[in-house]
Amino acid sequence: MIREANASDYDAMDNVFRVSAKAFCSRSYACQVIASWAGEPWPDRFLKSKESGDEQYVFTLEGKVVCFGSVNLGSHKLVSLFVSPEHSGKSIGQSMLEFLVARAESSGIPALKLDSSLNAVSFYERHGFTEIGRSMYRTKNGVEMESVQMEQKLCP
Repeated sequence: MIREANASDYDAMDNVFRVSAKAFCSRSYACQVIASWAGEPWPDRFLKSKESGDEQYVFTLEGKVVCFGSVNLGSHKLVSLFVSPEHSGKSIGQSMLEFLVARAESSGIPALKLDSSLNAVSFYERHGFTEIGRSMYRTKNGVEMESVQMEQKLCP
């Protein structure tokens, strides 16, 4: 079930982010980069994200958050999408992505952009996103990691 996230979900969302980043990014980034990005708990990131206009959603199974995603319609960006490793490969991430794209499409924006981690590029390409550039993302600890800027044109 996908529903809007609330403050009581932030600890679980933070956990999904950290275990997902550690599990899936190790082939694309050095250990110290992942540790800087996802090593320490920081559930308040979601409060800051919400205050900056991000709409946050969670996918729950049996009441447990197993995936989350957020979109910022003002900036036309898919901000985040993470699935817990134990639920990867079960179309949960795809369902969340489809939900977020539909949300963006219904708002009337012409395209949805994102900054993908290197390991997630093929996932987004399979779902209609194309690479439009490369950039460096700076973690809260100042470590830089390469990301891929992507975009999907939306139907008017």
